[in-house]
Amino acid sequence: IIIVVKKKDGGNGLAEVMHGDLWGARAMKYETLGNAELASQVFQKLESPAPQHPLVRRDFATQAAYEKGFAVNSFLPVNSVGIVTARDGLAIDDDKERLWKRINDFSAMAVETAREKYKLGKDVRDWKVAWAQDDLNRTLSPERLVRISYRPFDTRWTYYTGKSRGFMCYPRNEVMRHMRDGQSIAFGFTRTIEGARSFADCLVFDKLITHHSLSMKEVNICCPLYLHPDEQDLDQSRRVNFDTKLWKKLQKLAKHPTHGVPDEVQTFDYIYGVLHCPAYRDTYAEFLKIDFPRIPWPSTPDEFWEVSAKGEALRKLHLMEPAAIGDTPYPYLGEGDNVVDKPTFAEGKVWINKDQYFDAAPEISWSFYIGGYQPAQKWLKDRKGRALNLDDVRHYQRILKILSETDRTMKTIKMDLK
Repeated sequence: IIIVVKKKDGGNGLAEVMHGDLWGARAMKYETLGNAELASQVFQKLESPAPQHPLVRRDFATQAAYEKGFAVNSFLPVNSVGIVTARDGLAIDDDKERLWKRINDFSAMAVETAREKYKLGKDVRDWKVAWAQDDLNRTLSPERLVRISYRPFDTRWTYYTGKSRGFMCYPRNEVMRHMRDGQSIAFGFTRTIEGARSFADCLVFDKLITHHSLSMKEVNICCPLYLHPDEQDLDQSRRVNFDTKLWKKLQKLAKHPTHGVPDEVQTFDYIYGVLHCPAYRDTYAEFLKIDFPRIPWPSTPDEFWEVSAKGEALRKLHLMEPAAIGDTPYPYLGEGDNVVDKPTFAEGKVWINKDQYFDAAPEISWSFYIGGYQPAQKWLKDRKGRALNLDDVRHYQRILKILSETDRTMKTIKMDLK
């Protein structure tokens, strides 16, 4: 309920905001409001400072400490949201040869035949069947088939031309061209979080990403570490996507008698480690839901290098480097057709159907969140009705290990956030 009063001589300043919460049974609320006046104790003055003017109570001392840090999007100034294909079912596939066959088939069809066969629906403002076909026919080459991180630990194939309003609606080529063919690594995160879930919205990528690679509700941002020149650029060297002044300040604070000054990867790892620090996520939970994450400056050089080392371990895990993952002691057992039916977890077993399961699976892996997804559940649900092959089984075993190790490593990240 909002009550607004406009006074004739109120002036040009901001209004005073009063706020009250009532918790309990509906009858009690009705009775309290029925007897209340605007000057009653139900309503207490609320501080609502710029720039967001929140209409909720906040710990502004904690917010002030949080805002002393640097915003990730300012530190890595070249960034954008992920790719919007407009038609994922057409543009993305987990089988390269099947996608290439579909691309050739679709590009040669009459517009309405293609629309009907591939269930593409009506054209929209920024994506039309004819535009998609024209873009393909101008570029048709298997060399444009590239990998895309569709969901956490779920890499698929797409056809990438980089042209907006072509085969893809918004390919975000100004950023995604730096991510093709593993040319860079990047932070993926969401700017805001809807609903009650907590911040878990950070994952490293080394491929193209979509605008829902981290969350189905929120739009995902991609911040590449490296920027590559165009063919016409005189300087053909690779650049680091850091704000020069901010990076110099961070390097100065991190300079260590043993480790020296951090390079760009060690800096990337520090940011990644911070974003996975439980104390950071808990202390700044409210602020991490409303804007780009802000990273605290290290309190000491030792803190920088310790957090960076943990960030490095997480980066290697999340990029699925075999040496970082190690053994995956979760045997796949049971007799059956390997078809995913209704994935469930019970007593240390991840069941893909009523007869087959991954044994000794950590419960934390099943429930662990990255962004808006629980990857151990999402990966299987996206394969419902499909038979898992040997590579799928091994991949899922790696996912279970990655999530378990992520939880363990996160618990070792310590920071002084005073």
